[in-house]
Amino acid sequence: MLIISLDAVGDDEFDRLMEYPAFSAFSRQAAVYRDIPTVFVSNTYPIHASVVTGVVPSIHGLTSNTERFPKKHPVWNDRESLIDVKTLWQAAKERGIETAAVFWPVTAYSKTVRYNIPEVLSRPGKNQVVTSLKAGSTLLQLRLFLRYRKLLSGISQPARDNFATACMAEILRKYKPGLALMHLTAYDSICHGHGKGSEALLPAIESLVKNLAILLKAAGSDEDVVILTDHSQINVHTSLEPNNILVSEGLLVRNSDKYIPCESNCFIECCGGSAFFHAGMLPDNRIDGIRGVIERSDGFRRFLSDEELRGCGYGDIAFGFCAQPGYSYVAFKPGHKAEHGYPPDTPDYRVFYMAKGFGLPPGGTEQEGSLLDIAPLIAKRLGLELPQLK
Repeated sequence: MLIISLDAVGDDEFDRLMEYPAFSAFSRQAAVYRDIPTVFVSNTYPIHASVVTGVVPSIHGLTSNTERFPKKHPVWNDRESLIDVKTLWQAAKERGIETAAVFWPVTAYSKTVRYNIPEVLSRPGKNQVVTSLKAGSTLLQLRLFLRYRKLLSGISQPARDNFATACMAEILRKYKPGLALMHLTAYDSICHGHGKGSEALLPAIESLVKNLAILLKAAGSDEDVVILTDHSQINVHTSLEPNNILVSEGLLVRNSDKYIPCESNCFIECCGGSAFFHAGMLPDNRIDGIRGVIERSDGFRRFLSDEELRGCGYGDIAFGFCAQPGYSYVAFKPGHKAEHGYPPDTPDYRVFYMAKGFGLPPGGTEQEGSLLDIAPLIAKRLGLELPQLK
């Protein structure tokens, strides 16, 4: 069984992808679920944790891509141990099913993924290759790196996806894992840098389709396959630094490239299209004052509802808020030309997934569904137990 994630490819790109034979041929063999909402907070790591657990971030515990306090170089939440409930690969190991993951989020230092090339980012001053080797299957990574390193150009895209695809294709052919998870990120990286609608995205689209064909061939025609997208992106013309509001109120100190908390220990966690105010020990009247300033600020769209905050794992904070399309919230400028992290009700921000096999009738297209349906579908097919689904 193979799961392929096309990072940041929204439902609005589906028709363009259908122009490519590899994608359209797969869609005719699959059940297609289009125009479905993403999981909030709509950033890569929380969503991928939801895909492999079947539950929202408030239950699986992985609520953000990175640590919460605003830093220029934050620590990424890439370790498997940060997921509080059982994952598909953990349940598969209990059943004696071998698993593989290539650049799948939140698999670093996994004790259960048999063939693991995790997505990890080295800290400043550290060697990326050494960091990756330590976090995954060391000998496997070393052998595949030596074999396919000519495909790489640092961490630039789409070269990184081409390298990852070559690694996964060999793993599929040689080891035949019962469950394999693949994460392709070229579209996300290039879209961040150039924006939606940019001609620079064409190589990313062509790379995705080419690598998809390679992976499907390596898996074999009889394999059950899920292709999913995690979130879309929204073009950004203005990046906002909301923590400067706290600085102006004397609640936070900014020292060039870092913030220093004051006695109240409050800060704003910036997640692209949304942000979260951690009030610390700030009294209610000051919280209300900050809320009013944010409501009147440029780019503000609305406050997040209590239901939204509970679902995404922020039910214990003072409040959260989201940006209007065209704006994003960042810890430090400059931001991206396109961003995610917006609530699912944001216009033109839907996703899709396709499932081939699983006893599903091929060729049909549904306008309803959820990314949370994927884990139960896979668990049922492989006979896996995910206690959180009960």
